[in-house]
Amino acid sequence: MLALLTDFVSSRRGKWITVAVWLIAAGSLISQLPMLADANENEQALFLPRDAEATRAYRLAQERFPASGTPVLVVFRQPEGLGPDAYEAAAELAAWLTGPSAPGSVGQVLSPDAAAGQRTGLVSPDGTTMYVFVEVVGEPAEQAFRDTVESIRDRSATFRLPGVEIAAGGPGGLIVDLVGVFAQIDTLLLLVTVLLVMVLLIVIYRSPIMAAIPLLGVGLVFQMAGAIAAWYALRYGIPISGQTTGIMTVVLFGTGTDYVLFVSARFREELTRHADRHEAMKATMRGVGGAVASAGATILVACAALGLATLRSYQALGPVIALSVGLMMLAAVTLIPAVLTIFGRLAFWPWQPRMATRSAPQVDWQRSIYGRVGAVVLRRPGVTLAVTGAALAVLVAGLLPYRENYDQLESLPGNAESVRSFELLRGGFPAGELSPTQLYVSLPPGADAGDPDSLDTFDGLTLALAGHPAVADASGPSRPVGARGPDASLLPPALVQRFVSADGSAGRIDIVLEGEPFSGEALDVVPELRALARMEASELGLPEGSVLIGGDTAEAYDTRRSGGRDSRTVLPLILLAIGVVLALLLRSLIAPLYLMVTIAFTYFATLGLVVVAFVVFAGHAGIGPSVPFFLFVFLNALSVDYNIYLMSRIREEARRIPLRKATHYALARTGPVITSAGLILAGTFSALMTLPLQDLLQLGFGVAIGVLMDTFITRTLIVPSLVSLLARWNWWPSRISAPNPGED
Repeated sequence: MLALLTDFVSSRRGKWITVAVWLIAAGSLISQLPMLADANENEQALFLPRDAEATRAYRLAQERFPASGTPVLVVFRQPEGLGPDAYEAAAELAAWLTGPSAPGSVGQVLSPDAAAGQRTGLVSPDGTTMYVFVEVVGEPAEQAFRDTVESIRDRSATFRLPGVEIAAGGPGGLIVDLVGVFAQIDTLLLLVTVLLVMVLLIVIYRSPIMAAIPLLGVGLVFQMAGAIAAWYALRYGIPISGQTTGIMTVVLFGTGTDYVLFVSARFREELTRHADRHEAMKATMRGVGGAVASAGATILVACAALGLATLRSYQALGPVIALSVGLMMLAAVTLIPAVLTIFGRLAFWPWQPRMATRSAPQVDWQRSIYGRVGAVVLRRPGVTLAVTGAALAVLVAGLLPYRENYDQLESLPGNAESVRSFELLRGGFPAGELSPTQLYVSLPPGADAGDPDSLDTFDGLTLALAGHPAVADASGPSRPVGARGPDASLLPPALVQRFVSADGSAGRIDIVLEGEPFSGEALDVVPELRALARMEASELGLPEGSVLIGGDTAEAYDTRRSGGRDSRTVLPLILLAIGVVLALLLRSLIAPLYLMVTIAFTYFATLGLVVVAFVVFAGHAGIGPSVPFFLFVFLNALSVDYNIYLMSRIREEARRIPLRKATHYALARTGPVITSAGLILAGTFSALMTLPLQDLLQLGFGVAIGVLMDTFITRTLIVPSLVSLLARWNWWPSRISAPNPGED
C-alpha cells in the first residue's frame, strides 16, 4: 500500500499533483483555522486532573468568588526600618489604585497603615518590610491583566526613596513574568531553530537548494499543524501552554528534518544507480518509506499513550505532537519525494550526484569514516559492548543526587521582578507569605458567613490550621489579619470581605507556611493540612466535602502526585508500544528487546548527566518535575528513529550478503545521514536552552545530549555489537535467507 503511494508521488504526473494538493490544503487550513497562540492557557490548575482537590478548589473559587482577582504584592523593604516616606509612598500608590486613573482591572486594594502597623497584617513584625495588596481581576492570560500589572510596576518605579527597595510581584506578578517568557517561545525559539537547522543543512549538504527544501516543507507543516491543533484545543477545551507550543516547534523541526534527511540521503545514493530521477525516487521510497513510516509511528504511539496520563498538561501534549508528526510523516512520504523528484539532481547543486561508471566508480564504503568504525566494532564486539556499557553505567550513577524542584520562581531569571519581590518579602515575612495556601469552606444551605455561628466555625478552622507546626499564620473571615490578630469586629469591613464570597455562602482561609511555598517540605505538608481541615470540619458539624484546600502549593502537590502516577504507568506503556512497532517492522522478537533496553539505558545515563550538570555543577535547586517525563518520551520516540533506519537497512542487506558484512555495510551507508540527523535534532532541542526558564533549559540540554549519545554511542557502537554477537538470533522467530554467515 505504501509502495503504491510513493510510486505515484514520484511519477511524472504524480509529483505535480502531490505538490498542488498540499499547497491547496495548506492554504485552506491556515486561512480558515485559528492560530495556536489563541488556545494558550497559563493557569496551572487547568492542567491538573479534573478530580484533583486543587482543581475542585479552583472551580469553587471561580464560581463563588468571581470578583476575587489574582493578588499582586507591591513590596517595600528598608533594612534599617521603614520610615514615614515609605508609608507615604504606599498610601499614594493605594490612592492611585483606588482613584479614577487606576487601571480598569484593579479590584480590592489593601495598604499598610503607619499607626496600625503590624495589626494590618501587611507589615512585618520587625518593621522592615510591608506590602500593598492589590487584586487584579480577569484572566491572567489576557492582555488587560498583563497591562494592569505592568502599570502597577511602572507606577511603583516612580518612587525614588533612599534606602527603600520596591518591587511588584506576588502570584499575579509571577504569572505575568512566566507569560512574558512563554511569549518569546513563538518568535525567539522559532527563529533560533530555523537558523540553526539552515546552517547545519548547508554544512551537511553544501547545497542551498537542499537546505531550503526541508525548511520549506517543515515550515508548511508547522503552520498547518498549528492551525489544526488550535482548532482541536478550542473545540474540545484542551488547555495548551506556551511550553507545549515550544516543544511542538522543536519536535516538528527536529523530526521533520530527520525524515527529509533519510529520504534525501537515500535518493542521492540511488541517483548514482539510476539515470532517471523518477526511478531513483521509486527505489528510494521502497527502501526507506517503511523506515520513515515506522519512525513516525513510534511517536504516534507514544502520543497515544500520553492520552492515558492523568495530568492534562501531558494529555494536551499528546494530540498536538501527534498531529504535527503525523502530518510531517505524511509529508515525508508524499510532499518531500515529489519536490525532490521535481528537482532531481539539481536539488544537490553544486555537488550533483552522477551515475557510477568504471571511469567514475563509487567511493569505497569500507574506507569511509563509519566503514572504519564498523570494522573496529565488528572485529571485537564483546569488548566494544563492555566498554560502552561501563561508560554509560558511570553516567547512570549521576542520578544519586537527583531531586525535583517545583518552585516556579527558581525557574525564572534572577532579575525578574517577581523574583526580586519575593526576595524582599522574605526579608521580613515567612516565605509562605508569597503564595498562601487556601482553604475554601462551603457553608450549609441557609447559612451566611457573617452569622455568629459561621464565624465560630471559621474561627475553629483558622486556629486549628494555625496550630500546625509548619504553618506560620492563618487568616480568614473571623481573623482577617492573622490568628494572633484582633477579632474581625474590631477591624474595617474591607479586611473581612476579601475572605467571604459575594453571596455569603462560602469563605476562604489563607494559610501562610513557614517555609517556601514550592519546596518539597511545603508540598509534604499539604496532605496533612487537608486531613486536619476535614477532621476539624467534621467536629464543627460541617458536611463531608465542605472544605477544599487549593492554591499554588496544593496545585504543586497534586501535580507531583499525578506526575508520579503517570511516570509509573504511561512511560512503560510507551516503551512497550515502541517495542511492538519495532517487532512489526523487523519481524523479530529479539531485536526489539535489546533495542528497548539500549534506549532505556541511554535515557538513565542521560538523566544522570543532566542531574550532575545542573544540580551538582550549576547549583539548580532540582530538576523540573516534567523534565524526566518528557526526556523519556522524546528520547524513546525520537532516538528510536535511528535504530529503525539502521536495523531496517541491516535487514535489507542481510537478504543478499552475510549478516556481518550487511551490518558493516549498513553502518557505513547510514552512518553519515544518521549523524547529520542526530546533530540537527540535538541542535533543534538545544534551541530550548536559549529561553530563560530552567525547566526548558534542562529539557533542551537533556534531549540534545541524549540524542548525541544515542547517535555516537548507542547506534554506532552498542547496537552493531549486539547484532554481531546475536547473529541469526536477531531475527527470531523469523529467518532471513542469506549467504553462509561464514562468507566474507
